[in-house]
Amino acid sequence: MRVTDSLKYDLFMLRFSSIKEQLDHVQEALATKKKVVRPSDNPVAFAKSVELGAEQTQYDQFEANMTQAKTLFSLYNVSFNAIRQGLGAAKTVAADHATGSMTGSLRESALKQIDSVIEQLVSNGNTMSGGVYIFGGKRTNEAPFRLNADHSVDFLIPPGSEESNEIYLNRGYKETIGVSGRDAFFGATKTLYESASNAYAGDVYSTGNDFAFVVDSANNTIELGTVPPTTVTLDEGTYTGARLAKEIQDELGTGFVVTYNADTRKFTIQNNAGTDVTVNWSASTARALLGFNPGSSTVAASGGKVESDNDTGAKRFEVEIVTGGATTGPLAGRATYRYRIDGGAWSAAIPVSTGGADSTADIEITAGNNTIYRNGVAINIATGTYTGTALAAQIQTQLGAGYEVSYNASTRKFSIANNTGTPVTFNWSGSGGTPATAAGVLGFDTVDTVVADHGTDTSDFDAGMFIDNQGLTNTTNNRIKVLFGTTETLVAGDTFEIKDFSTFAVLKNLRDALELDNSRLTGKLLGKLGTAMDIAEENSAYIGFKMQRIEVLTEDNQARELRSAEIISNTIEADLAQLSAEYNTLSTMYQSLIYSMSKIQDLNILNYLK
Repeated sequence: MRVTDSLKYDLFMLRFSSIKEQLDHVQEALATKKKVVRPSDNPVAFAKSVELGAEQTQYDQFEANMTQAKTLFSLYNVSFNAIRQGLGAAKTVAADHATGSMTGSLRESALKQIDSVIEQLVSNGNTMSGGVYIFGGKRTNEAPFRLNADHSVDFLIPPGSEESNEIYLNRGYKETIGVSGRDAFFGATKTLYESASNAYAGDVYSTGNDFAFVVDSANNTIELGTVPPTTVTLDEGTYTGARLAKEIQDELGTGFVVTYNADTRKFTIQNNAGTDVTVNWSASTARALLGFNPGSSTVAASGGKVESDNDTGAKRFEVEIVTGGATTGPLAGRATYRYRIDGGAWSAAIPVSTGGADSTADIEITAGNNTIYRNGVAINIATGTYTGTALAAQIQTQLGAGYEVSYNASTRKFSIANNTGTPVTFNWSGSGGTPATAAGVLGFDTVDTVVADHGTDTSDFDAGMFIDNQGLTNTTNNRIKVLFGTTETLVAGDTFEIKDFSTFAVLKNLRDALELDNSRLTGKLLGKLGTAMDIAEENSAYIGFKMQRIEVLTEDNQARELRSAEIISNTIEADLAQLSAEYNTLSTMYQSLIYSMSKIQDLNILNYLK
């Protein structure tokens, strides 16, 4: 084969172009410090670099989120330390005043100190960071608390906006990074508050800890938007939130998980089935009971959730003495009270009750509340009005040999001792779909109890009539009772309130007690101040846990970010020393080729001239 000058020239130019291209690539790598700049350089490595770059962006965002969370948690930590200190000072003042020996000048000083504590706690509750209120829940642009002229405090965040926001701190992991004002200063337990101006100096009791959900024929259906529509019917009865959630789950059937959050008092329905489900709340009679607004909710398949729109237990009872007088003696001659719910209409006057503690009967047993079940068999109590002691004797008579029933006037509770020689089950939930109608008036929760031989079953809460003077739990009373001691006299106009626990309500009550020199009430408030301290302590512990969790997540994130950076470095980033050597070699070759090209061009010109 003859090698022509043209072919030689073409081969030379091909080599020249290749060296020039390599040199350009090395120059670009040196400038960018990357050996892979575009997909054509190395498709696999370039794709990996894009993936790792996206991960690095995520890690940067996670780090920014964690920095934000650390700042917030530090502020919460400072706030709760200040809250605990303020409450500790208030508790010291209350203990001093409760002795009844505080002078007028000392009381005036104590009053100013409590005012200062309230003001400080409001200031803590309205703490801001970066232009947002850290206790504002989802409404962070508005102050959550308002201090009134009388040192009462209003919580301004509406239902639905009280819960804190969540942010991602890792892939697939969201963390609540706030504490709402409700969590910081309130509790879900119904608490009895007495007006500091009350003349009544005796004891008053409430079953606030035993607030219950009541399902009856008027609120027991959930309508599912299937084709055709499906009506889910809940069993009637008295439930705690957790037990009602289980009842809903059982009735909805396989594929659903229903939970109840005791802090927010909201239900969550999760759909783990393979198809979406629509709940028609407008047509569901259980809508208000479960805290949902009118309308429909579509619960997505494979893990979709729907949560109550509203707090299901935000119910407030006000009680006012209508006719003053004794809390004991014949019902017709006792003091009377009236009640209302959430500021609604007042009830008719009702004789006060001692829960059976008086020597005169005040527990009414009718055909509607006289049944208990033992081993599934109904035991009927004779109808009539009883003292606690007399009712215990009647129950013992109906139960028969082997049982001893007693009543404790101090605790207002019944005890049933089983001495039959064998275990026995008291079906307080009822039997065969029929409720144990006497459970509520006797103070027993609607949960069956197995009592061993020589064992005892004791009331779960105070016996006696409910706040609406009924002997059955219903949707009006929600198992709430208000009972009075047997030693003091009530005065018309005395007022009481049963509502959710509030740190600010307790402090306002303490302030009023100091102002009116009501040391008896101050002594009672010591326990409530302890509850407020417990809430602050729990929040402090929660914040401490969160801060530790953030530290762990930060270390994990940094470790993953470092590993990702190492992979990027090995895959994408250039070895500058190696590139410099390559550049020098290629540059020398390139200069040689340029020199050679100039000689070739000179020869071509001479050949042409010849």
